[in-house]
Amino acid sequence: MKITGFFNREQYIYGAFAIGATFATIWIAVNPRVYVYPSVNLDPTNPVFTPFVVRNEGYLAIRDVKFECSLKHLKLASGGPDVIAEEDYNNRFSDPKQVSRVILPGEEASELLPLSNMENNQFENADIAVRLSFRPIRFWPSYKKEELHRFELKTAKDGQRYWFPQPINK
Repeated sequence: MKITGFFNREQYIYGAFAIGATFATIWIAVNPRVYVYPSVNLDPTNPVFTPFVVRNEGYLAIRDVKFECSLKHLKLASGGPDVIAEEDYNNRFSDPKQVSRVILPGEEASELLPLSNMENNQFENADIAVRLSFRPIRFWPSYKKEELHRFELKTAKDGQRYWFPQPINK
């Protein structure tokens, strides 16, 4: 007669699979894939009127999506004073704007840059970061995630200015 322990081999395999599936589910829930990128410029002479798209490429919906702008450097084309932040992207150049209550997987929402009172100014170049905050888990309201997406305004060969994504630590 063979004496076995409390669990047999099959139960160990099922248990290991269940633990692995639990960790994978938690990883997917707390690390959603959210992207921010500039869309088509609505006014070719003024890059402030470029909508930025927030796209959810994750497997779960994200909730309470807020969008705000942080600034590192801004140079006006009119020759006005340069605006240079004391700290890189830690300042809050705008109040958080509610983009959407819920963005489902595969969906996107768009928002104009919240640069208040800058609509009439022409920028020569700029270095900004879009700070995105959202809740990736529906039933855990105290858990919020923040992501920083950096963009530089550069002049292209056609003379127009466009927002180009950049790494945060450049």
